[in-house]
Amino acid sequence: HAMADQARIRSIDDIARFRAQLLNFLSAARVAVEESAMDVARQQSWLDFDRHRHWEAELWRRQRKLDEARQRLFQENIASQRGPASSLQMQVHRAEAAVEEARTKLGRIKSWSRNFENRSLPILKQIEQLQTVLTVDMAQAVHFLNQALASLDAYASRPERTVGSGTTSEDATPDTGALVLPPEAAPTAESAASATHPSEA
Repeated sequence: HAMADQARIRSIDDIARFRAQLLNFLSAARVAVEESAMDVARQQSWLDFDRHRHWEAELWRRQRKLDEARQRLFQENIASQRGPASSLQMQVHRAEAAVEEARTKLGRIKSWSRNFENRSLPILKQIEQLQTVLTVDMAQAVHFLNQALASLDAYASRPERTVGSGTTSEDATPDTGALVLPPEAAPTAESAASATHPSEA
């Protein structure tokens, strides 16, 4: 009956190693999640500002060249009785095609920007949820491990307690290499819950 009321701790070092590995994982995971969110923001900014402004400016520049080509063609029509030169007409056609291309590019950029935003919003929400898990939930887990290690280390440093007359706990239990905690030192459900959700100072 006494054995059933005792917590047997096989290795405190294993818990400490797990805690160290968890901290390393959390550090790398936070960096990866933050970089993912930044990549999405950079892509959205590239579409909204860099490409959008580029093609707006390009459309303005090409429209200006088209206006100039049309003006030259108009002046040639007035000055020449034989009609405008074919080279001027070709310049106008090329300028019109360039303007149409810029308008098409600008329209595609606007469409891509809207589509990217619509598709990236659910992903960003998932990233935010993962950030909450890493920064809040996992921080509570690390806090619980810290408390557990402190409690186990404090118990391990205690001297052997007597179980009966002239008998130590080492004599009363088989030597299995396990650390035996008395009932009052064993973690309870209440202590685990308080460690997982510590009260704020």
